[in-house]
Amino acid sequence: MKKLSFIVLILSFFALQDLLAQQQAQINLAGYKHVPPVNSPGSGVFTVTLSADTLYVEGRFEDLRSGYRGASIHYGSERETGNRIHGLRIGELSEDRRNGTFQKENNYIELRPSILQALRDGNLYISIATERNQRGEIRGQIPAMR
Repeated sequence: MKKLSFIVLILSFFALQDLLAQQQAQINLAGYKHVPPVNSPGSGVFTVTLSADTLYVEGRFEDLRSGYRGASIHYGSERETGNRIHGLRIGELSEDRRNGTFQKENNYIELRPSILQALRDGNLYISIATERNQRGEIRGQIPAMR
């Protein structure tokens, strides 16, 4: 019985360590955050979770000006347009293609050291592209995560 209690204690400790090692941030996406700004009624709310060297992404968007074309994580500060690093997979998409959701089970990226450093520096953002705005209609900066 003591051995079983000890094993449960050890497993609980590691589970707690894993939970404490995770960081989460909420990101609001909007057209005015794009470079250059985009006049759009669209908005989005995403949550990113950093666990060890893996970044998980989940969220939703709504009211895009035109049909959804794609979503991705890019390298760049708030004041610049950067290169695409990783594409995101849409979960559900409305019939008019202006509203959609993303699940974290389908949207994660194992971060190489250079991308992890960009995340630590706050130089990653999420962008949603549409038929009308192929370089992005709404955008949100991922805050620095350590």
